[in-house]
Amino acid sequence: MEYYRIKYFKKKEYIPRCVSLLKELRRGLDTKIPERRLNETLIFGSWNIREFDSNSKKFGPRKEDDFVYIAEIISRFDVLAIQEINDDLVPLQKVMRMLGDEYEYILTDVAAWKSGGNNERLGFIYDKRTVKFNGVAGELVLPQNMLIRNNDGVIERQFARTPFKCSFQAGWFKFKVTTVHIYYGKDSEESNHFKRRVEEIDKVAKLISENAEKEGGKKDPSTNWFNPYNYFIVGDFNIVNENNVTYDALAKYGFETIKNRKGSNKDRTKFYDQISYYKTSNLDFDWKDSNRSTGKDHNNTDRIFNFFNYIYTEAQFPLFKTDIVNYITRNKASFKEDIEELAIKIEGIEAELALDTLSKTRRKTLERQLKKANETHNYTKNLVALKTEELTDFYLNSPWNTFQVSDHLPLWAEINIDKSDEYLDNSF
Repeated sequence: MEYYRIKYFKKKEYIPRCVSLLKELRRGLDTKIPERRLNETLIFGSWNIREFDSNSKKFGPRKEDDFVYIAEIISRFDVLAIQEINDDLVPLQKVMRMLGDEYEYILTDVAAWKSGGNNERLGFIYDKRTVKFNGVAGELVLPQNMLIRNNDGVIERQFARTPFKCSFQAGWFKFKVTTVHIYYGKDSEESNHFKRRVEEIDKVAKLISENAEKEGGKKDPSTNWFNPYNYFIVGDFNIVNENNVTYDALAKYGFETIKNRKGSNKDRTKFYDQISYYKTSNLDFDWKDSNRSTGKDHNNTDRIFNFFNYIYTEAQFPLFKTDIVNYITRNKASFKEDIEELAIKIEGIEAELALDTLSKTRRKTLERQLKKANETHNYTKNLVALKTEELTDFYLNSPWNTFQVSDHLPLWAEINIDKSDEYLDNSF
């Protein structure tokens, strides 16, 4: 990490905060993510870096110190699959400058907005000192007989964001990894949008598993040594949980998934992000039993790094109060529109409640709506008035802080890549 770049922040007032929070973040990373060990292990991961950095929802753009925190997290990985990298690459290049010349990235072009791709890129960031790009990269295109149902239920389309596959090698370990950002659509499992989501997972798993089976079949019977590529599908699958049909779409094609006790979103309730793998032979990778694990079973540990335990914490609110105030002030007109709309809504509910003909059920519903509308109305007025309690709540609970770093938490896996003993035992 090229920490000296912090000296050149345009806003000098960010420097003390950045140094303080960076030290907290480094402490957390040291505790939760295993130390990188050249030629012994591979720290491999996936991270959806929320809308990096389009500012389409107007919660940003990200501040100078946010790029440092993002770079620090990335620096703990040998190779990291990334999602939601937007059209403008200047923000990513800021992160890459912080990481230094040892790091490289490879990305797709942007996926079309109208197809559900939201002008996003998929890709990988890797440390050239530990990981070699083996020269093969490509986006997955479905054959005609595997096309996906559109939102109207008609079979006619490719992926919303085309999965991206690259081949890498670290030590003895060769792996082909496909990163995805699966279409989301709607929550209702009966909707065509949800069915489209399941189909995208199903089709990418089917394609990659067929490639993996071919890889496993390449072994020459005349030799005892076989070092094939192993296959991974990682990224934002928008999987509900391991008991849902979205998860089954991976499992039925032979993919195993690293299971986490909690989800990978900010409040740890959603299991959208996954690292899944398909082993191609018995003589392949092993999971490293690090001291972060509770046992040899790799599913026994929490392999998600929750950076919100170290940055953007409640105790750090005073450090960000000025940024929150600036955000509210900058968007005051929008907040005032919300206040006016809520006042009209409250007036309408009160008028209906005054009617004598209301049923008890309807009256109770309106009373709940009125209570909520009044609470929101008062909250928004106090927020615009820059009251500390509401500013603190906004800092902690609004989407604002997820647009500074991300609403997804990075996943990690530690893999043993030293196969020297196996080679010596089986080759002579």
